[in-house]
Amino acid sequence: MKKRNLFTLCMLGATLIFTTSCSDDDDENDPVGPRLDVVEVASGTDSGEMTITQGAPVTFEWDARSGETNLQTFSVSVNGSNAVSPLPETNEGYDLPYTISNSENNLYVDGITFASAGTNLGSTEYTFTVTDGIGLNASVVITVNVISAASTISDPQNFEWTRVAGANGSGMSGFGLKWTNNSSTNAIVAVDGQTEMYSLPASVWTDITTQEELSAAIANGLSITQYTNVSVEESGTYNDVLGVVYNDTNYLINVQQGTVTTSSAGTTISILGQYKQ
Repeated sequence: MKKRNLFTLCMLGATLIFTTSCSDDDDENDPVGPRLDVVEVASGTDSGEMTITQGAPVTFEWDARSGETNLQTFSVSVNGSNAVSPLPETNEGYDLPYTISNSENNLYVDGITFASAGTNLGSTEYTFTVTDGIGLNASVVITVNVISAASTISDPQNFEWTRVAGANGSGMSGFGLKWTNNSSTNAIVAVDGQTEMYSLPASVWTDITTQEELSAAIANGLSITQYTNVSVEESGTYNDVLGVVYNDTNYLINVQQGTVTTSSAGTTISILGQYKQ
């Protein structure tokens, strides 16, 4: 009886080893499919989501490479608020879907421009797919969100706030701010009247691109009545970001530098940086 049990266990072990070995061999012998890289030229987006303003075009370029089998077809599908039919020609003059020629069936490099990609507000999904001769494929999906041009914030503009000796500061009235005094060590830039001021994370200076995002950042910011980070004793560099609401306009302010100089007229303190609105 013991001999029979031992024999049975040996047979089961051999079967398991054989099965595992076959499975590993199958994995190793799976054919390698094609590779596809796609990028939107202006933004550098190669997957996921991107945003453009209404009226802007998008241009995609791709690099499709064969695996173990030659490339066979290339296609683009467009679904969403800016779907278009027929699709425009590729940069190389091909209609899509394209049956890849023999000269390009190992490497197919091309591109396409959608001039009407920003016609309508909303989202559009662009799916790029390359297929090889045995049906293996690779796909890249990029979603393009179109927002109103009016909702984008302005490009950065320079500002300079200056206070000479004991005079009131200049250059900040357009933001609804005032600079009438200093502490023993720092400038005191304060709200004037009904102006609201908020301390924001430094990252929002580059992250925020729309009025909606700026409004949300201000709503979540730390409300302050004075900004007091700039030294009146020595020049220095800063990376402080403020949100200011004045006359129903939102401002994003990046304080970047403070300078302190002394002359016969007294000490001149300047606060320099950039703002968007």
